[in-house]
Amino acid sequence: MRPDPPAGRYALLIAVGEYDDPSLHQLRAPAQDVHGLAAVLEDPGVGNFTVRTMQDPADPEVRREIEELLADRVDDDLVLLYFSCHGIVDPFHRLYFAASNTNLTRPASTAISRSFVNDQLEACRAAAKVLVLDCCFAGAFAEGFKAAQQGALDGQVGRGYVVISACDSYEYAFESEGLVESAPRGSIFTDVLLEGLATGAADLDGDGRISADELFRYVHDGVVRRRPDQKPKWSAYNAEPHIYLAQVPRYPGRPQVPAARTRSGPAKSGPVGSAPVQCTYNRHQALVARGFRTAADLVRRTFGPLGRRVLVEDEDGTYHELGDAASIVRRLSCRDHRDTIGVSYVKELVEGVRHRVGDGATTTVVLAQAMLDGASAALRAGANPVALRRGVETAALDVLTEIAALAVPLETKEQLKAFTATVSGDPGIGDLLADAMDRVGKDGVITVEESNLFGLELELTEGMRLPAGHVSPYFVTEPEGAEAVLDDPYVLVVDQRLAQASDLMPILAQAMEQDRPLAVFADDVRDSALAVLVVNKIRETFRSVAVRMSWPDEIRRPLMQDLAVLTGGTVIETGVGGGLPAATLPMLGRARRVITTRADSTVVDGLGDPAAIRDRVATIRAELARHGDASGAGQVLAERLARLAGGVAVLRVGETSDPDLWTRRRQIDDAVRSAKAAVGWGLVPGGGVALLTVAARLADRRPVDADEALGYAVVVDSLGAPFEELMRNAGRNPAARADLRERGPAVAFDVVSGRYVVAMEAGIIDAAATLREAVLAASNALTRYLMVA
Repeated sequence: MRPDPPAGRYALLIAVGEYDDPSLHQLRAPAQDVHGLAAVLEDPGVGNFTVRTMQDPADPEVRREIEELLADRVDDDLVLLYFSCHGIVDPFHRLYFAASNTNLTRPASTAISRSFVNDQLEACRAAAKVLVLDCCFAGAFAEGFKAAQQGALDGQVGRGYVVISACDSYEYAFESEGLVESAPRGSIFTDVLLEGLATGAADLDGDGRISADELFRYVHDGVVRRRPDQKPKWSAYNAEPHIYLAQVPRYPGRPQVPAARTRSGPAKSGPVGSAPVQCTYNRHQALVARGFRTAADLVRRTFGPLGRRVLVEDEDGTYHELGDAASIVRRLSCRDHRDTIGVSYVKELVEGVRHRVGDGATTTVVLAQAMLDGASAALRAGANPVALRRGVETAALDVLTEIAALAVPLETKEQLKAFTATVSGDPGIGDLLADAMDRVGKDGVITVEESNLFGLELELTEGMRLPAGHVSPYFVTEPEGAEAVLDDPYVLVVDQRLAQASDLMPILAQAMEQDRPLAVFADDVRDSALAVLVVNKIRETFRSVAVRMSWPDEIRRPLMQDLAVLTGGTVIETGVGGGLPAATLPMLGRARRVITTRADSTVVDGLGDPAAIRDRVATIRAELARHGDASGAGQVLAERLARLAGGVAVLRVGETSDPDLWTRRRQIDDAVRSAKAAVGWGLVPGGGVALLTVAARLADRRPVDADEALGYAVVVDSLGAPFEELMRNAGRNPAARADLRERGPAVAFDVVSGRYVVAMEAGIIDAAATLREAVLAASNALTRYLMVA
């Protein structure tokens, strides 16, 4: 077992390549060195350091930052100080580190002396202190040091003061093949050092950790092989052998990086330091990975029937005990500002998947974490991020196709009950939801509303759903579901484009006098007409929503007529009866509730004349009989009939407290989305079995390009991560996936009973749509991550 890292890991990386003194050559290497090294050291899967960088600072700034780094450390900390700059020695062979303002003839007053750096390090209370010097004559720093090491217990985090120098006290440290400004890469020393950390090749003993002495041995051999006249030096003062600077990532789902893709190959079998490939992993990607892991580590512990509950600290410093992904990301507050962007990735994944298919948010996070880990390993090994992205996109499409091929249709009410009971964790919800879908059909509308009575009840009412959503997010009244909800609104149906506020103001004023909200359905709503609705909503002077129905005339006009009949209103047209400016309240429709999202709108319990609605339905049925289902016109008529005749099932939920009501309602909302996804795409074996089956089918498929193939492998190899996390959270052996694969694609491992079972018969099932959405969302997050520069 690896020892825990020290309480704090802090690094200061100083790069000076631009100099005011013309006698000091300008250097390209320092900026490149620090950028690459910061990325690897900050990576939570490698160094996990808190890193500060300085680019071309003056000497007072450097001294201040060094003191800031070292002054407040405690006994268990590890600090790393790195210089990439010109090294200067005076006639007495005293070493100085050049700053941007250094005068070559006056180093004592314009550069950073060796004595200052050494005094600060010796006074620092940190348990382990590592100084890395990539500059000429760096070996002069440790003259007088003793290299003798003290003993330490195996596995103990070491203590002491170590100096790793790019060269000895009389040598130059070279940029690529020389000291010139046009050097194509960073310095040879840091290039090999970064190679050893990024690829894990410096783990010479194979224990998954890279110690300071291992790193030096790797760097020494690599530098000497490339440049025999430059010999890195190791110096230690009162140092133990177990000062661990990094670890080799070993994450579930991480692909093995091909030897051709690494910079130097395995340390024990290939030539050290040969055929370098520049690391393409950058510091910003490391920051995203760090924040992503902060949130993902909390979410994935809740995965599965035996998942844990975790404590999450909110922005007020209050702790909450939570057991689901949505609650975790909603409460989670970033104490470290560097984690903000990565945590936002996880929040967007969880909220997006939950809103689209209800279930599968935790699966998505587990997949995405495995994909990010694999992609980070590939980038550290020098893979091209654009080529990786192409491979990821190709793999994601292949996975979606294979999941669809595995799915079996959900055909019976009993199957639906079992599935909804599983995803909601409540058999009562399963029974009620199955009844609701049985009554309104798979294309019917199911909404969830609050009730004044305790418990659950089902009500069937008139209503329809339109595939058109609100024009602006400013209309949203329920941020949790990104919905705009209007109770007892007027419904204005206008077959024209609304651009002028003056056209809308007369009817708007009449609705305001009645203190009722207004739902506007129009061909388009924009400009000042939209502005007047949005401004009144923001100021809370009037509640409204605008829905754009910008379809071809032959589709839009019949649907508007259907909507008008359902709500008891009139379709207002330009030039007919004076148009919109002459409209009055009797021309508006009414409904008990209108719910809109960005994608669709639901009208619940329209107050139109029941006889007129029946006549409208009969007319559509007659037209459908004439055209037939197969024709284009017949398909449009069938959709209209389903919307108008299907009705709306309303699930009413009541609880004893507002928090319980919120939790219960969200639980049912998610179950509704999951049930619709299952009906639409079918079911697959659960417990990670379907993804393992897909991974086996795609194992031999690869694009021709090496980096694209690596991106493809990142996605395919990640498919085993949900099963492994499920087993890990249940205290079982994640390596059982090999045994499970041999038992066939229909068999799952029941982590509760500890037995192998037939997945479908045991009720261990997933909606195919949920897995498709999880893979798609995770791969989209990965491609976004790969494009971070």
